[in-house]
This record gives sequence, structure tokens and C-alpha cells, in this order.
Amino acid sequence: ALFFLDNRFEVYLWQGWWPTESKSTGSAKIRWDMERRCAMETVLQYCTEKNTKRPPKAYMVHAGTEPLTFTNIFPRWEYEMKNIQEMGQDGSSKVLLVQDALLRLCKTQYSLEEIMSRPLPEGVDPQRLETYLSDEDFQKLVQMPREEFYKLPSWKQVNWKKAKGLF
Repeated sequence: ALFFLDNRFEVYLWQGWWPTESKSTGSAKIRWDMERRCAMETVLQYCTEKNTKRPPKAYMVHAGTEPLTFTNIFPRWEYEMKNIQEMGQDGSSKVLLVQDALLRLCKTQYSLEEIMSRPLPEGVDPQRLETYLSDEDFQKLVQMPREEFYKLPSWKQVNWKKAKGLF
């Protein structure tokens, strides 16, 4: 879940729990990243329209790691330590600026090492890993130019991607 909260001084985008990698499919992760991207863009647009001269800061807050500035808005707030421990978080507050989180989520190019590592970087579509590589890394891995690769029949592209670990 994503919730947007304006306390007149700053704006928060609260992000609920996300299941661990083993419980989610690639398509669900892609949809979740798209929803998060849209929510972040909406929050930033809201801040700009609220005050064009001095837009309020927008912060990304994750479930279980809410800072006191966020939880103090509510008359009663209870942490569920069981959920925090299950997610592998230490309970410390992790607050990011929404624009920084959005930049990370919208990154379009990664090194070969980043693409081959698991878990994948945030916002990466696991079905299209080759599109995030630079032309040099692509050529080094697939051993042909990108244009030539995309001219191949789709079944050959899939076979190449499987052979190179991009699938």
C-alpha cells in the first residue's frame, strides 16, 4: 500500500510492506514499481503546485521504520516489532527524499555486474535485462551489436539471453 500525507510543513509518501523475493513474481514486482513511480511523481507534482516558490520537502517512509516526525502526526502509533524482524529491518528510521527514491527507481542504465547480481536493482524489469546495459557492455556480453541482436527472431533472442544469464 502507498499513502500520501501532507502535514502542512512536509509531505510524506508511506510505503507498506512488500513480500520477500520468494513470495512475489516478476510481474507483480514490475507493477509495484510502476505504482510506486506514479505515486512518487504525483507527490512531487503536488508539492510543486502547493507552493511554486518553496515547495515542501517530500519524504519516502517505509513501514516499520517510520521516524518520529511522521508517527507524531497520529494520536496513537504502535510498532509491530514482529513484522519489522520478519522483514530483516533493525527498526531504525529510514527516510529518503522522494526525488532521490524516484531517481533510483527510474535509472535506465546499469553495469553488467549490477544486472548479473541478485537481487536486481530496484525498478529493473527482469524480462528485459539487456535493455539496461550500455552498448559496450551489451556488445561484450552478447558479442554482437544491439541492432543486430534485435533483428534476430524472438526465439533466438530468448536463447541468447538464457545462454548469457539474462533471463
